[in-house]
Amino acid sequence: MNKYRILSIFLSLSFVIPLASFAQDNAPVSTVVGEATYEEQSSANASEAGKPSTVSKSEIVTRIDMQLGDSIIHSNVLEYKLPAELSVVAEKCLSEGTDACFVLYKAYENAAQAPVAAQANLELAVLSMQRGNIKESLRYIERAGQLLPEDPFIALTHGWILFADGKYKKARETFAALLYLTADFEYASSAKLGTALAYYFEGNKKAAAKDFQYIYTSNPYLISFAAYMMGQIAAQDKGSQKLAPVFLQQALSHDSHNYPALELLAQLSEQDKKKPLASFQYYSTLFSLDPTNKTSQKKMEEYAEKLKKQPADYLFYLRLDQPIVQQLNVPQSAAVNMALYADRWQNPVALKSVSVMPSGIMSITDERLGEVLKSPSFVTRVLDFNAETKSIDVKDARGHVEFSARRPFVLANQKDGKTILIKDARAEDIFATDFSDKEVTGRLRVIPTDKGILLINETHVEDLIPGLLATQAQNVHEPAALRALAVVFRAALQEAAARQTDKPYHITDNDVYFKFKGINLTVQAQLNAAKQSRGLKLSGSGLGYYQSCGVVSYNQIANTARRPDYQYSPANVMKYMLSNPPLDLYSSPADPTQWAAIKWVYLYDAADIESRLNARTNFGKLRALEPQKLSPMGRVLSMRFVGSKGEYITDNEQETSYILSAGTMRSGFFDFVPMYKGKDITRLLVRGYDSGTGVGLCVAGAEGLARLGRDYQAIIKYYFGSARILDTQTGELH
Repeated sequence: MNKYRILSIFLSLSFVIPLASFAQDNAPVSTVVGEATYEEQSSANASEAGKPSTVSKSEIVTRIDMQLGDSIIHSNVLEYKLPAELSVVAEKCLSEGTDACFVLYKAYENAAQAPVAAQANLELAVLSMQRGNIKESLRYIERAGQLLPEDPFIALTHGWILFADGKYKKARETFAALLYLTADFEYASSAKLGTALAYYFEGNKKAAAKDFQYIYTSNPYLISFAAYMMGQIAAQDKGSQKLAPVFLQQALSHDSHNYPALELLAQLSEQDKKKPLASFQYYSTLFSLDPTNKTSQKKMEEYAEKLKKQPADYLFYLRLDQPIVQQLNVPQSAAVNMALYADRWQNPVALKSVSVMPSGIMSITDERLGEVLKSPSFVTRVLDFNAETKSIDVKDARGHVEFSARRPFVLANQKDGKTILIKDARAEDIFATDFSDKEVTGRLRVIPTDKGILLINETHVEDLIPGLLATQAQNVHEPAALRALAVVFRAALQEAAARQTDKPYHITDNDVYFKFKGINLTVQAQLNAAKQSRGLKLSGSGLGYYQSCGVVSYNQIANTARRPDYQYSPANVMKYMLSNPPLDLYSSPADPTQWAAIKWVYLYDAADIESRLNARTNFGKLRALEPQKLSPMGRVLSMRFVGSKGEYITDNEQETSYILSAGTMRSGFFDFVPMYKGKDITRLLVRGYDSGTGVGLCVAGAEGLARLGRDYQAIIKYYFGSARILDTQTGELH
């Protein structure tokens, strides 16, 4: 695949205001050619590195010169087995923390058996790099290489540590030498990436461009990143600047989470002085992701002033004239309360104003006064917060106050199944959440607070399932996969509804597992899945779900017929991040260029990370970062950031993602290569797997299993081996 159609870009993360398309009049279609040999395309001069030891150069050319569909891209040769004594150390590392982990590995750095000592030094090298001791890291990796000079992973790691230390020429030489130890795509592609980046940061943009062009056409896992880097190079070359937005649009079309590409697009959009709208929308999106970014805020306000309208008028919210579904007939089920318009931390936003339109006759009932008002169907009522009295005024469409309340009151259709459209929600912070219109069933509890209006949708489990499927299963088409997901949603909602809480709600519409944007988004297939799964009760634990999966999930479910031998260690996490997804991976995308949800790479600016950290504490410059708490498979549950003035430890995966990437990073399963200049980190290369928490049912994997002919029961049993499915209508237990 040598030519890609240019797409309009929409950055649509769960908590992000969608980004406007960056229009390019008569933009050229980027054409890149991948037919040249490795000799012609590669900038790495392998001859600098010495004589070949195990394979010839001609063999390397044959193996590495390939196109996106070649089967070798999906072959996996990596092994994760550890010496027995170091397996014990790795297990202790998970429970005792990184400091204890380092001490435990130190005990084996001079072990009598070369494989044990080499592995211990490799682990110490990775830990030292994370702890900011880059010189010490080099010493350990050099020792590991002396002990096992033919080990390709040790050689590859050596190259990346040299890269982290800013020794770009030595890194390139080491990556080139690796090609004489192995011809496997996993190693060669990582070395190729390291070589391209080394050339770029050396200042040799021409050599870097050649390598990134090759990566772009031959490595499906790095298309977005390579396009981003080509955009960087084009933006810095006067003769190619017009191509930069083209490459960056492609980067986002292949991975909508590519935050650095979005940042650069915002900067480039300012070159067209006649189109302030695009610049405003880019900077608005960046500010919504990272409110600590003063540059984004200043630019957004500057362009808003040029547009001479309210910023909210230019944000891409979904707006509806009237209810779409209007009637949703489902049987009675467990009651569940959902807070609406929650922010990224699942805190409901205090609204200043919101409108409602029922599809039936709606009653407004005060908790003490009883029914105070009736509203006809398809007639708008406006709820305005009065900041002086801390009350809510209910107004008709002409602005006349019909009812005022300082106590909670309820809006409810008089006929079951009718819906309420919630429209034009406004808050003091227009970027706090997605304020799109949404249609709901059930009752709407309206609560005055000191800061504004709190909306609680008092509904039932069955009412929510179609809307949740619409949000979380947009790319799921197989009926069996949809049905399986509906069963999982039902179990998770029932568990949430039974949970004791001191709040007036059980979940929010921006919950980790319950992203709800309204039943108005549902299609018939999702309604059918909800209906066909009614009466099916799933019992068990860890009944969550996540969007896309690689081979190693949080709860050790292998999304492939061949379970890997993976076991955790700091170095094995690094090794897994360069591994190829196998050919039979259940979550494999149909489009060979759309692997970003499964395997991804980002390059973050340390200044952005420091800005978010300094907003929390007196942090200073970023000096080191290391995982603090890990899952049994090595996912980062919390992280320790070390600065020139202080340190900060994140509470959870979500906060770690916010600090590193303004919340755009796909999951907590990643490794990283810090790029140092002196004592300070300037950039951070992050390599990761999966989209989501890695806990429970993999949505993309369920779709893949369904395509293989598995029914909904088999899909559920695959991801929840100990769970039981009870058909409450027949009493049958599966």
